[in-house]
Amino acid sequence: MYIDNYNLKPLDALAWHSVPSDEYGVLKDECYKVGEYELIMLKNPITMSNENLVEIEYSMVAKKNGKIILAINLEKDDLKGLAASFGCSLKDVQEDYKTKSYYGPKHCVLYSHDEKEDMGVYTGDTDLMSLRIFFMDVLLDTLDCLDEVEKLYS
Repeated sequence: MYIDNYNLKPLDALAWHSVPSDEYGVLKDECYKVGEYELIMLKNPITMSNENLVEIEYSMVAKKNGKIILAINLEKDDLKGLAASFGCSLKDVQEDYKTKSYYGPKHCVLYSHDEKEDMGVYTGDTDLMSLRIFFMDVLLDTLDCLDEVEKLYS
């Protein structure tokens, strides 16, 4: 994803239904300062929209001036929520997803104000350290930021 670092806009809950809120699920030991950005790791956050269409296992948000400007999620579609939203049966949605589960496969998804980039099915390790490294690499690469990473709370 390419973004214009000089015209970054906050994420909009109305644009994407699965943008995480940093009001719940903050991992206090996983908050970082990198240049002018704050990176905050979240576990099981709620969405800004409060819609139940995805379950977010982990997320990392990038904030500038107190506003979330980028987010990367390890998320999976909530098939029950999708069925209710579309007004169809859960079985129909499960058939579309070729699963008997209540959830779709785990995907990594990157959000900016203007774009949503599904990075595909996530097959990597899901432990906190592996996800932190992966999320941080993606966010800092997207922001084109090479500054030192400082832990905010020790």
